[in-house]
Amino acid sequence: MLDQQTLSVSQLNQKIKNKLETDFSNILVKGEISELNLHISGHMYFSIKDNSALLKCIMFNYKKSLNNYNPKIGDAIILNGSTSLYIKNGSFQFYANKIKLDGKGDLWAEFLELKNKLYNEGLFNSEFKKNIPKYPEKVAIITSLSGSVIEDIMDVINRNSPYVNIIVRDTRVQGNDAINDIIKAIHEIETSSIKIDTIIIARGGGSIEDLWCFNSEALAYKIFQCKIPIISAIGHETDTSIADFVSDKRAGTPSIAAKLVAVSVNDCNVLIDEMQNRIDHIFKFKFQRYNNLLDNMKQSHGLHKINYILSNYYEKLVNIKHRINFNTLKNKVSLKKERFINLSSKIESFVFSKFDKQNDNIINISNYISAFNPKKIMKRGYSIVYDKNNKIIKSSNQVKLNDELVIQLFEDNILVKNIAKPKKKEL
Repeated sequence: MLDQQTLSVSQLNQKIKNKLETDFSNILVKGEISELNLHISGHMYFSIKDNSALLKCIMFNYKKSLNNYNPKIGDAIILNGSTSLYIKNGSFQFYANKIKLDGKGDLWAEFLELKNKLYNEGLFNSEFKKNIPKYPEKVAIITSLSGSVIEDIMDVINRNSPYVNIIVRDTRVQGNDAINDIIKAIHEIETSSIKIDTIIIARGGGSIEDLWCFNSEALAYKIFQCKIPIISAIGHETDTSIADFVSDKRAGTPSIAAKLVAVSVNDCNVLIDEMQNRIDHIFKFKFQRYNNLLDNMKQSHGLHKINYILSNYYEKLVNIKHRINFNTLKNKVSLKKERFINLSSKIESFVFSKFDKQNDNIINISNYISAFNPKKIMKRGYSIVYDKNNKIIKSSNQVKLNDELVIQLFEDNILVKNIAKPKKKEL
């Protein structure tokens, strides 16, 4: 016993720390998050548990390693990391390097991949979100009739907005077959002769596998392309699907969707009362304003002056009326008519005189042009000589021996041939 080594607390803790880090390094451990502290330093302090034990854990710079996963109490997770001992207080901890949801890691990665793809394509952009009508007449609900979801929605709408007409399209909301069924339901509603104002796609809560049909790429495109506004109400408040991101409005639960889809009767009554009060206030304000304005006008000196001016002009109008009679008007009309006849006669004489003068000028010009007409000159015995290129011969220098020439007479042409060298005319 005396030969046994005595260790200090620090030494023992150090040995345990070395043993833990050697034997339990790079291991996987699973459990349910029971405590969670996302520290401002960027570190995550939490605990995981199973049915009979609890493990303290820490993850440094957790945001860089979680890959868009938001941890919450109750999540079943798998950790990758190593065990160690904090020497100072002897506390045992697990240092996590990676976290994934237990049994859902592959689905979660697939979800993130599709989410990023559709985000980059702009399917989540706010400018493509259609406005939800405030006072819809007809609302279509796509859900399963076998669940309690439809009862919850109908109960809320009937209590809050009984003026809304509800059309229900029964569909499967779980499994691979549900995808095509929901897509078909949207198509039927969109192409129906019944004008639908808003569509609600609803389902109760469940695991990620249960809700997986709402993470379909084909369904996402169908929701995006639908011309009717769509509200998604899938699962609980904490459940999020691709359908939620691409829909025009996301409701945390089906009951919330029922409240969002239309204004309640109580809110309508309140709004009507507010509008009525505003109208009354505006009417009273306008009435009082114009009444005051009218009183001011009555007392205005300018108004009395207008009455005086109008009375004065009225007297002048009566005097003018007395001075005007039928004979006076008849004489004025006769005088104007006589002046018109005289003026018309003068204009007619002037026009004809101008016309005769211009006609004589045209005849003189025509005779002058006719005198220089080549045909008339040739009629007196003259002719025109052309060479073979149809050019006029103006000099004997243009003609060579044996050249063929054309002589144009008044009535026809003569083809001749030059058989002698032309002689120059002696001056």
